[in-house]
Amino acid sequence: MFYPVPHDSVFQSFLFAVPALCVSVALKALRCPPQAFVFAMSLFLASYLVAKTRRKFSDVPPLFLVAAVWQGVLDYLQLFHLSVFMMTGAWLCAFMGSAVARWVLCIVLAAFFCLQYYRAFSRKTLFFGHKKEKEIRQGQRSAAYRMPVQYVDSDSRSAALFNDVVRIMETKKPYLQDDFVVDDLSRMTRTNRLYLSKSINFHSGRNFNQLVNYYRVKYAMELIKKDPGLRMVDVAQMSGFHTVVSFNMAFKLNEHMTPSEFARSLIKLT
Repeated sequence: MFYPVPHDSVFQSFLFAVPALCVSVALKALRCPPQAFVFAMSLFLASYLVAKTRRKFSDVPPLFLVAAVWQGVLDYLQLFHLSVFMMTGAWLCAFMGSAVARWVLCIVLAAFFCLQYYRAFSRKTLFFGHKKEKEIRQGQRSAAYRMPVQYVDSDSRSAALFNDVVRIMETKKPYLQDDFVVDDLSRMTRTNRLYLSKSINFHSGRNFNQLVNYYRVKYAMELIKKDPGLRMVDVAQMSGFHTVVSFNMAFKLNEHMTPSEFARSLIKLT
């Protein structure tokens, strides 16, 4: 469980693995019973899971606005709660020789089991604070499209890939081609389409098509700013949209107004 993986922090794994190893050697040297080893390692593992989970979700609160991302968080935390439940069960097996410990752990397991039913019915994570969960759920009611697409300040592989995507979209502007698809971007980033799609969804809160439309709309806005009198058919074609209908829908979704309304607002200001 402490073994580091390439896309995660090696330091955090090292910080827990070394003390755990030292404690296990010390317990062996002191000829402590197996119960002491199980208890100590479980505490290390539980602490590691808590620290790892908090670090995993501490720097991405805006992404919780997306229902799909929030569901992934809930799935992860369900696995976290299950791990804690299983560790408590392992303690029960390890302390079968002690009547007091056995009864205490049975009560803890029963309480934890009831707590999981409460978590399921209340739809709470029992990990984040009530205030933060409330903010997340309120934010989910708003459109995720208000979030700007920008570089991610992280050293993970997924963040590096997404930053590469942002660089390509901003400099090469492949979205101006109306036949631009995810396989094209996959070749440009030298990765498979599944991992690419997951990276885009996680770091931008959008799928591939929504990301492309975001950049097309921003490009269309710049065209309209330069010449508010342009025909929307021409703006749509120059921005990479197949039809004016899809252009209007994407513009409305991202900017909460139609392209014509945006153009009229610019004319009023001049």
